[in-house]
Amino acid sequence: MKYHLSYAAIAIVLLYALYNGYIKTKEKRHHYVNPKYQEHIREHLEHPMQEELQRINTPAYTKSYIIDVINHGSTALHFKKDEVMEGGFASSKDAPMIACFVMSLSGESCGIPYAKEAEMYFSSNCAGCHGTDGKGLNGTYPDLTRRPLLGIEKRKEILR
Repeated sequence: MKYHLSYAAIAIVLLYALYNGYIKTKEKRHHYVNPKYQEHIREHLEHPMQEELQRINTPAYTKSYIIDVINHGSTALHFKKDEVMEGGFASSKDAPMIACFVMSLSGESCGIPYAKEAEMYFSSNCAGCHGTDGKGLNGTYPDLTRRPLLGIEKRKEILR
């Protein structure tokens, strides 16, 4: 009789665990969500994305994108393994100058003239992979003269 009571207790615990694992989780999946809350979430998620989509083709966005990649790298852009650039190849102080020079390669202006050293900084930090003309050494690395830049194009796809 002692053993039957132990087996019964174990069986009850197992049944209770199965009940919690299968039946209660199904109940939780079908819970009610207030439509006003859903609208609130949708509004706050879509609004910043729409704003970014409106700014994405501007020179200011391009410049900030290039500066961000120089400072933080391109690992978040999901490029091919050999196209990923680590951040910090150039100092964050020189990044705006380099960004203006990169924009000039495609005929785009960043709003202010870049310093004369910008081309030298680009040559010493970026040209090893992107070439002195910024076209990416025969397509091996992203072409910095194309508009929009590949990373910005990918970002547009994500936002849409």
